[in-house]
Amino acid sequence: MSRWDVFIVAILLTPFLFSVGGETLRDMENSFFTSARHDHCEDDYEDDEAGCNADSECIWEEDDDEWECEDRDDSDSSDSSDSSDSSDSSDSSDSSDSSDSSEPNGGGGTIPQDNDDDGVNDDIDDDDDNDGIKDTNDAFPLDPSEWSDNDGDGIGDNADVDDDNDNVTDSLDAFPYDENEQFNFDGDSLGDNADDDDDNDGVPDVSDAFPYDSSEYIDSDNDGVGNNQDDDDDNDGMSDFNDDFPLDSCANLDSDGDGMPDSLLAGCVTNLIEDNDDDNDGVVDSEDGELDSDITIIRDYDRDGIPDDEDPDDDNDGLEDELDAFPFNQSEKYNFDNDSFGDFYDPDDDNDGVNDISDAFPFDPTEWSDYDRDGIGDNADDDDDNDMILDSDDAFPLNANMNSDWDGDGQDDRFDLDDDGDGVPDAIDAFPFNSTESLDTDGDGIGDNRDNDDDNDGFIDLIDSRPKVAGQDDEIDVSPTDSQLDNEGSLTIGPTFLFVLVFISSLATLGFSIYRKKNKSILENENEL
Repeated sequence: MSRWDVFIVAILLTPFLFSVGGETLRDMENSFFTSARHDHCEDDYEDDEAGCNADSECIWEEDDDEWECEDRDDSDSSDSSDSSDSSDSSDSSDSSDSSDSSEPNGGGGTIPQDNDDDGVNDDIDDDDDNDGIKDTNDAFPLDPSEWSDNDGDGIGDNADVDDDNDNVTDSLDAFPYDENEQFNFDGDSLGDNADDDDDNDGVPDVSDAFPYDSSEYIDSDNDGVGNNQDDDDDNDGMSDFNDDFPLDSCANLDSDGDGMPDSLLAGCVTNLIEDNDDDNDGVVDSEDGELDSDITIIRDYDRDGIPDDEDPDDDNDGLEDELDAFPFNQSEKYNFDNDSFGDFYDPDDDNDGVNDISDAFPFDPTEWSDYDRDGIGDNADDDDDNDMILDSDDAFPLNANMNSDWDGDGQDDRFDLDDDGDGVPDAIDAFPFNSTESLDTDGDGIGDNRDNDDDNDGFIDLIDSRPKVAGQDDEIDVSPTDSQLDNEGSLTIGPTFLFVLVFISSLATLGFSIYRKKNKSILENENEL
């Protein structure tokens, strides 16, 4: 037997030996002194009640319907026991109160804090709330639900309904993090405050009578109706179709088509010059007795020498009238969306809400963008960025360089250092795409959170004192190994080992006590017989 075996056996038997020795000595003491006092009181005062009561060591009391002189210690033993119990209870209570009132850390010291319960004290933890944002960059280092406060109002951006504090709620704010911008009418990259053409119609806002209407930009008669929609632009009471001067309210008729009005409205200010030969016959109207009767006026809109009723292209724009949506408008030929504006001046030819200048398909109302420029509009294209990954499976359908984002944090998985967003970097995460698991101690493919035997040593974690280390303190080896000895050769015993030793020793002590009491009871019964 080695010296360690002897040492361990000694530890094992010490409580038992103390118990046996103490029990034996107590019985011997009680037997000797009790016997002596019993003989003194009972023998000397057998029938002498007065003498018994006068002796401080004796007491006269009834026992089994007979009065006799008994040893006073025997009579007081039960009271003493009760008093002892009460005293012990009181002492225990006092001790408990004293313990409760003491400092948790022994009094006087500062308790280390670990806000996120990750096992790393806050004073050395660089992310105290474990939200993936380092404390140095976290406006709320102890709140895992917040990390930024754009407007510095003390309310985190996640909870704040107005992140830039511009009095426009984020849900209505086109620029929720820019206090100088709130709206973006034309949907370009500039807010309306900075944008000099808010409706993106090509006419600067300072010159646009309708800065927020891409279909209008001028209102000649200032009646609130843009010229494109107004059928009487000069508001002279004659429709533009019949008005030879649709933008000048001072005149409306030019009989000979020479560009000079037959007459001018009295008192009206205009740059037009009144025609003094309305029929263009060489005789001024004041001397022409047969005004308009001696010639036939034939209209020729394009003045090409061919009367309009014979000219196949009245506005001489190169498109025959039968195909021309605007046969008397040299600047317009087509009207794709059949609105009141020709395609040349119409800012949105297909009327899809996207101005032609920004529309990849200006004549297709179902398409307006083509991200990968493959000729297929993004609405019909099932791979908008042409990265060979279908948009339905692509986390970044408009970025050919990125395609997956497992945790939905806006970072591509190839560049995201924590793909599952569980606060554990992928480099040390056994399950980088499972936010509920990060460690697999035994490498069995089951994460420690779900595995009931993390070290796979056959002992479930519930009863395993070291669930992350296989074979440690789970089997009792009374002979210490080299790993159980420190550099000086001293035995190192784990808590489980000591617990087992004390448990076995206690069982032995309890068994011996039961045996002693049972044996004593048998002996007393035999003595009474």
